[in-house]
Amino acid sequence: MNLVLGVLVVAAVLFVLLPAVFASSIAAVYTGSMAPEMRVGALAVMRSVDPAEIAVGDVIAYNPPWDEPDVVVSHRVIEVDRGEELRFRTQGDANEDPDLDYVPANHVVGRVEFSIPNLGFVLSRVASHARSPLGFILLVGVPTVLLIGSAVRDMFFVSSPVRRRVARRARLLERRKKRKSLWRLAIS
Repeated sequence: MNLVLGVLVVAAVLFVLLPAVFASSIAAVYTGSMAPEMRVGALAVMRSVDPAEIAVGDVIAYNPPWDEPDVVVSHRVIEVDRGEELRFRTQGDANEDPDLDYVPANHVVGRVEFSIPNLGFVLSRVASHARSPLGFILLVGVPTVLLIGSAVRDMFFVSSPVRRRVARRARLLERRKKRKSLWRLAIS
């Protein structure tokens, strides 16, 4: 039980702290336009980048100027236009044709560093439940209280010499009982 709770806490910490530490963000992949590199349901990890550093072949995440501002698309850069305004021509790996419009540099969210298959939908689902008060209590509060309670119990047990002696004596008596029962079976 402690192992499962520990893994849950470590996973939560990793997915909350790692993006902050490495100045990156994460997003779930909802379409197959970048298959097979990023399949539907993958988790894309994006790192902020200076648009001037983006080169042909990079996979960038951007807010399409022709769509709603909260939509993020990840496509591969196939052309960099350094004319009067820096902009990028993109295309999904699974798409036959490039995207119709260029992506202005100020719409680039970051460069996609890597993706983890199937983890995007899992995190999206958990995040949607964690936003409600009951979901937050069940997903974060209860495991945290159980983990802390278990740790306190273990620390109290370890810090008490009397309890250690009693537990050691109980284990010794249990082993002796097992030996006697095995001895009786061997004799009969």
